[in-house]
Amino acid sequence: MAGDINWLETTVDPQWGAVAALQVGERAERARLRARAAQRAAADSLDKSADSHDRTAKSYEELAKRSELRDEYLKHAARHREFAQEDRQMAQQMRQMAESDSMGNSATPSGRP
Repeated sequence: MAGDINWLETTVDPQWGAVAALQVGERAERARLRARAAQRAAADSLDKSADSHDRTAKSYEELAKRSELRDEYLKHAARHREFAQEDRQMAQQMRQMAESDSMGNSATPSGRP
């Protein structure tokens, strides 16, 4: 992209090139803000999903207390608890990504760019 800016500087008014570069930077910043908002919204959705899985697990546990299929219901409950845990972990990662991006760090949750 550096070659593009040099081309702009040599073929058009340098002031226009500076304005164009500023506009590109502003568009990039707006895109980053939208991405952070989307990451936060995804994290909120994952939290809601986790809550739903917890409620489902609780229902299976209640059924297990009064059913002959106790073991089967408890297996279902355990699986939904796992789903809830996974959703909460993903939500946390999404929030960390949004936060690291807001601090100017484009690292992924693994720490790599």
